[in-house]
Amino acid sequence: MDKQPLKILIVDDDEDDVFFITEILNHQSSRPPPQIVLADNPHLALDYLSKELFDICLFDYRLGEVDGIELIHMVRARDISYPIILLTGQGDQEIAVESMKAGATDYLVKSKLTATSLEQAIRHAILLHKEEGLRKITEAKLLKSNEDITIANQELKISMQKLQSAQNQVMRADKLASIGRLSAGVCHEILNPINIISGHAQALKLERSKDLTLLQDLDSIMEEVRRVEKILTGLLKFSRKEEIEIKEVDLTDNLNAVLDVMEKEFLHNNIRVDKNFEPGLPKIEVDADRIRQVFLNIVNNARYAMVDGGTLTISTAMVSKTNKNNRRKTDIVSQNPSDNDTEDSLFFRISFADTGPGIRNEDISKLFDPFFTTKPEDKGTGLGLSVCHTIIDKHGGSIEVESEFGNGASFIIDLPFTANVLHFDS
Repeated sequence: MDKQPLKILIVDDDEDDVFFITEILNHQSSRPPPQIVLADNPHLALDYLSKELFDICLFDYRLGEVDGIELIHMVRARDISYPIILLTGQGDQEIAVESMKAGATDYLVKSKLTATSLEQAIRHAILLHKEEGLRKITEAKLLKSNEDITIANQELKISMQKLQSAQNQVMRADKLASIGRLSAGVCHEILNPINIISGHAQALKLERSKDLTLLQDLDSIMEEVRRVEKILTGLLKFSRKEEIEIKEVDLTDNLNAVLDVMEKEFLHNNIRVDKNFEPGLPKIEVDADRIRQVFLNIVNNARYAMVDGGTLTISTAMVSKTNKNNRRKTDIVSQNPSDNDTEDSLFFRISFADTGPGIRNEDISKLFDPFFTTKPEDKGTGLGLSVCHTIIDKHGGSIEVESEFGNGASFIIDLPFTANVLHFDS
């Protein structure tokens, strides 16, 4: 055993037994005499245990109203983990079992107690206590390691999601760049013969105005010519290098102007517009024409989605977006930018929520890809949302879509109040 003296608490109300046990402990030749603390009742024992440190405790079974097993329960209930040996005058197996269930480390019969048996029991109890302590430390370290692994996995997952998002943006940018290069070299060459075809068709319509069959064929040709022109016009937007004009804009006025333009279409399609515009929002630095193009495209898409009527809800608010623990935190904030942390963290949020059929889950990730569209071939080119995404991205903002198929769709745009516009060619 350790050569340092042990500190032992003996709880026993029998003076003869206490003397006998003390004598055995004091005459152990293998270690220095222990420091023995005596308690003749459970209450005094609990008081000692709450104030002092002990290496081991020896509890007598018979202690009056509270027996040794009840005392063990009381000690363990207080989260006191010192090893305890229960001593009894009878070799009752049931008492032994109950004591171990209560939390005793060992059990000895006084009538069979010897210096050797007591020393071995104390040695064994202290060893078990140390091993239990090491086990708990190991378990705590293992739990901490598992938690660290879980956190690392979560961080890795977030990093992978960010990487995937970045890769998607790069792929989308590559597609747009490829389209731009293609458009610059090809579109004008295609438009020239298309214009010639259109001119000949119109001339034939004038010359053969009585040939109804031919007129139907010519109308079909003209319809396809217009469709080709529409596609080429959309493609040319990617190759143009236009000057952009950043200025302070009242986005509420901008939105109202778009809705005024669409008012007749809404009435014709039985669509109600609910405007939840937060009052008093400050102006924002953007290219007004390009942002209006975004609004018009999204509103027009919502109108197309609600062919049988419905409600388009447009909301505005100021939000603060900051990064913390690899997560984006978004809070509604004061209308006055000076009341918040930094102006760069403030965004003007516009959300468009329609009551249309919604978007299929497998289509959501492809919505902003060039040429992807859920409309019939003669209704859209699939370039509108691509252009919207490019415009918003170059303003330092974001555009996201939320939808559950069958329950409408929401497009959410966040634009920074302070201009941080990158150069772009669309």
